[in-house]
Order: sequence, then C-alpha cells, then structure tokens
Amino acid sequence: MAEALSMIGYDSMPVYQIGSYPDNQEINKSAFLEDKLEDVKDKQGILGKAWNGIKELTTLGVSESDCENMLAKYNAGEVSFEEAVQYIEDYDKKQSNGSGLLSNIITGVVSIAFATNKVQELNKLVTDPKNLVKLGMGNSAKYGSPIGALVKTGLGILDRATNDVEGDALNGKQLVKDVVSGATTGMTSAVASGVGTGIKAGNFGLSVRNGIKCGLECGALSGAASYMTDVALDDKEFNIKDLALNTGTSAAVSGVVGAGVGGAMFKASGASSFINNALVGNARNTTQIIAADATTSTIRKIGGAEVKDLLNIA
Repeated sequence: MAEALSMIGYDSMPVYQIGSYPDNQEINKSAFLEDKLEDVKDKQGILGKAWNGIKELTTLGVSESDCENMLAKYNAGEVSFEEAVQYIEDYDKKQSNGSGLLSNIITGVVSIAFATNKVQELNKLVTDPKNLVKLGMGNSAKYGSPIGALVKTGLGILDRATNDVEGDALNGKQLVKDVVSGATTGMTSAVASGVGTGIKAGNFGLSVRNGIKCGLECGALSGAASYMTDVALDDKEFNIKDLALNTGTSAAVSGVVGAGVGGAMFKASGASSFINNALVGNARNTTQIIAADATTSTIRKIGGAEVKDLLNIA
C-alpha cells in the first residue's frame, strides 16, 4: 500500500485537499481513507485519547467511532469519497483543538491554585485591609505565568511522548509554543479571579462587567501572543492587519463569553452566601476561592473554544 501511495505522491500522507488529485489516478480510496484515519490516531497522545474517550462516552462531538462509521458508509456507497475525507479532516482538527483545550484547562487550574495560595500567604502578614495583596494582572503574571509555562510544556511533552509519531516528544518548535502558550494561559487564568470579585461582592452587574473586562484582556493577550509566536517561528509572515484581526477576534469572543460566565457564575453561586475574600489565611476559604475561580476560568475556556469552533475561527 505504501509503495502504491508513494508512486502517486502520497508517500508522506499529507492532508488531502478535496479535488487535488488527478481524476485519472487510480488509487484504492477505501485503503487511503483507512490509512488517513490511522495517521490521525497515531498523532494522538494521552490528551487526545482522553478527549476522544470523553466524546465516545458522552456522544458529544465527532469521535473515532464516528469516523469508522463514516468509512463503513463510504464502503457501502452512502457517502462520497470527498465527504469521507472532509469528515476525517474535521475530526483531526477537532481532536487537536480538544487536546489543546484539556491542556489549557489543567494549566489554568494549577496556575490559579499556585497564584492564589501565594497571594493568600502574603496576605497573612498584612494587618491593614487597605494593604491586602490582590491577584491582579501584575501578580497573575508574576506567579501564574512561570507555573503555567512549566505545566503546559510538561503536558505537551507527555502528550507527544505517548503518541505513535517517532521523535515527536521533544519537538523544538512545539516546545517554544508550549512555553509561550503556557505562560499566557497561566497569567490569564489567574487573572480570571476578577470575575469572582463581583460574585464575592454580591453584585450581579459587577460580576458581568468584570467578566467582560477579564475576557477582553485575556482574549486580546492570548490572540496576540499566539499570532506573534507563529510569526517568530516562521509559521506565518507578519502582517499588521492579521495581528489586529487575530487579537480583536480573540478579544471579542472571549469578552462575550466572559460576560455570560460572569452572570452565570453569579446566579449559580448563591452570591449572598458566597464567601468574602477577606484577610484570610483560612484553608477552607482558600480552597473555596480556588474552586470558584478555577470553575470560572474553565467555563470561560470551554465556552470560548465552542464559540470559535461554531464561527470557524482558528
């Protein structure tokens, strides 16, 4: 099979573009589709397999089983070759996005826990409430970014080490992307506690406004960092309009989602009984703060990913 594919230029099994092969080339299309799906499976490490498992269990989203059913439909003549190829390519893209989402959620939760604990430890030494240390953008960058970079990079290495692509674990370019992405995720996840401020104050409007503000800031930073990393690694050619579009789109999506999350979290928290972030050193209070902020950050990430997928935004 490999020799036959090599003869027609498919030796490295590139992403198939619909209509890109000559009509007069005879290939075993069923075998081609099977090999293509196998390539997608090979790229999946522990995070990709976990994401596929979630979809298999919940039946939400396209899973490996769905792709196999699509191949069966093709073999039965129920769908065209082009439809089957596109289906597998969409699955490949969604798996990559899903693995990234899982990695970002884990990175975010760990970053929030580390940064929050650090600030709470500092506040144990404070006697005047006016001098309380806040987990704003500065402290989020100081405490959230380093741990975020470490966790995201470690998860990336683990995921690639557990796939079936030889030599993929220590991919230099991907390591750089993971460091930048992890640092950004760590900071933006930690600063997401700004949404919780409105909840803790028992103010719905403040919670929504903080959600919008946090979403806009985090989205813009993530969008710009992602684009500039691709430019620095020669994956994209710099264009100021593309930078503005990427930054603006990411900020807009994240801002809208942030508003929804801020309002929803306020309603779900029973705001009047929600803990107040006081001088604090109480372990139970710290745990509750981390849990609430981690939930807020996670929902914002999932919501943002779903909206981007719906709008077909990279």
